[in-house]
Amino acid sequence: MVLTMPTTQEPPEGKGSGTQSIERAARILREIASFSVHGLRLSDLASQLKLERPTIHRILGCLVREDLVMQHPQSRRYLLGHGLYELGLTAATQFKMQAICEPSLKRIAEATSDIAFLTIRSGSDAISVARVEGGEPIDVPAIEIGVHRPLGVGAGSLALLMLLPDDEIARICNANAKRLITYGGLSVPRLLRIVKHSQELGYATHDGSLLPGLSGIGTVIRDSDGAPLAALSVTAIADSLPASRQQEILSLLRTESRVIQNLVHQANFDISDLRGRV
Repeated sequence: MVLTMPTTQEPPEGKGSGTQSIERAARILREIASFSVHGLRLSDLASQLKLERPTIHRILGCLVREDLVMQHPQSRRYLLGHGLYELGLTAATQFKMQAICEPSLKRIAEATSDIAFLTIRSGSDAISVARVEGGEPIDVPAIEIGVHRPLGVGAGSLALLMLLPDDEIARICNANAKRLITYGGLSVPRLLRIVKHSQELGYATHDGSLLPGLSGIGTVIRDSDGAPLAALSVTAIADSLPASRQQEILSLLRTESRVIQNLVHQANFDISDLRGRV
């Protein structure tokens, strides 16, 4: 299916110009990114962002003309455009996080024969930015590289969520309630129970209740101030990750997270954006 950009008339300048329009455009882009696979309708965006439909339509028209958003010709849903992909490629050259973490991911995958992930936070979402397989390929469609998913879904994502203040955890989970249902019927109360259990253990873990048929364990990488920067995690077939093996993998994850933290501190580059937006 070929995606095309619809022809849109140039809208007149109005009250929405200036920094307010920029802020709204950024919110629209982040919301579309959260549903990057299927896209969103104009009505969905208006409902989620609590903005008037004419305002959303005007901003979308501008984003389409700039190739930052495109509209599916049949479904009429809005998706991220090719222009954002190009900007992302350019921005990626400024960050060395994946390159720094790659050796650790390979060591983790080889030692466990499972899948090692590097995950970062983006607002109320998590994004897996790197994946290394150590054994037989495992189908993990819910953790695709570069795809936004609700914070807390997946071991690395859970590791980032569990360290936040309780009120912020509740706010994020409630904001993602509708999206959580698409992950095996996951509810906010059930996710909060998983978060609580992980907090009591001191590391992120799930036994298939987040991703059916899969188990995972994760821990965070911290910056020089001690704030969570990213997360390392291992995902495996559910019955291959008993409690005894979890401790072995946890030790490995913590060792590699310390290795990465030291390398990050030595790299002398600005990686503050990886902490995510509140």
